[in-house]
Amino acid sequence: MRTPWCNGDPLIGSVHDPIYQGAGPMGMAGIPQPKPGAVTRAHGGILFLDEIGELHPVQMNKLLKVLEDRKVFLESAYYNADDPNLPSHIQDIFENGLPADFRLVGATTRSPEEIPAAIRSRCLEVFFHPLERSHVQRVAATAAGKLQMELDPRGLELVSQYATNGREAVNIIQTAAGLAITEGRRAIGAADVAWVVTSGQLSPRPDRRVGERPEVGVANGLAVYGPHLGLLLEVEVVAERAPRGRGRLTVTGIVDEEEVGAPGHVLKRRSMAHASVANVLTALRQVGGMRPQDHHLHVNFPGGMPVDGPSAGLTIAVAVASALDARPVDNSLAMTGEVSVRGLVRPVGGVAAKLEAARQAGAQWAMIPDENLGEGAQVQGIRVVGVSRLVDALDRALLPGNGPARAARPGRVAIELPLSASPPSAGHAG
Repeated sequence: MRTPWCNGDPLIGSVHDPIYQGAGPMGMAGIPQPKPGAVTRAHGGILFLDEIGELHPVQMNKLLKVLEDRKVFLESAYYNADDPNLPSHIQDIFENGLPADFRLVGATTRSPEEIPAAIRSRCLEVFFHPLERSHVQRVAATAAGKLQMELDPRGLELVSQYATNGREAVNIIQTAAGLAITEGRRAIGAADVAWVVTSGQLSPRPDRRVGERPEVGVANGLAVYGPHLGLLLEVEVVAERAPRGRGRLTVTGIVDEEEVGAPGHVLKRRSMAHASVANVLTALRQVGGMRPQDHHLHVNFPGGMPVDGPSAGLTIAVAVASALDARPVDNSLAMTGEVSVRGLVRPVGGVAAKLEAARQAGAQWAMIPDENLGEGAQVQGIRVVGVSRLVDALDRALLPGNGPARAARPGRVAIELPLSASPPSAGHAG
């Protein structure tokens, strides 16, 4: 079955029909005149489509058909296979199609789930690293230089706080430059950039740093938001003594209910972060020798950051254990991993993006599940340690303190970390 192509499609091709002024003795029936589009011109080479995610669904379906057949079939109301005046090459095009065998390269700023699955299944997906603040500053400085405008260093710093990509940085600089030129100035000041940011109601980019000193009940977690974007996630816990076995649990800073699934088939469920906290408390009782039920626990995720419950389990466990034991958490450490009720550390996704976020946040080392160590080897500039058991993670993450004595933990090896010392070398590293 052939797909009917629209006339004048620059991607697929077009069929132009000549217009005749009369039907005189020299007149003849209209003959379609096919003209190649982008896919036929790319035959034997590469077809690059910028912003492929912006294609109309009709065009996307046509492109999928071309990728399947490796040919372009055209149709026209003026085509008549029985017309004796039809040139043979025109008939051959309509009968056999035009060759369109190429390698497709598409670029888009849309999220992966917004691209049709049929296109994604035919491509190798490559995610580019997001721009760091230093990269944004370089783009902004170059944009100001092309405008032959001086840029206040404070304004440059402000641009890097709000722009997450090069296009946003250039737009801010151009608007601020227009404001300065209107007032007869050849320099872009911090006030100009601030006016653009305020008037445009721009949101600052998530940019957190690790704490300056170790604190009890505060741990640095790692999360992923958007395509291949990592974020440092802080978890804080306060523990207060309660009557034996009558402790209460309070969890704040997360969405209580979330929706999952595709459009048209959406399921509502309780936040996975709540379930992760419950798993952590069970694991600490079973393998940690702790009694969280004897304390009023308040677990908070400050800042309203996105929280994926399972991958935040290790961070929650370390923060809760720190609060119960009154032992500070190493502030130079960032971590991610799922914790099972048996005290095992399970693998999680997005490790490479998370470790890159940890490095940018100033963390000196990171703790991830053993099974994710291969992904950790891709990130340079930060030491990566793998763990498979919660008790090992607690030994590495918690610094010496004057906490209450607890029952002995099976298989636990005490490792003390001085505040100025680097992480222990035992275990896996990548």
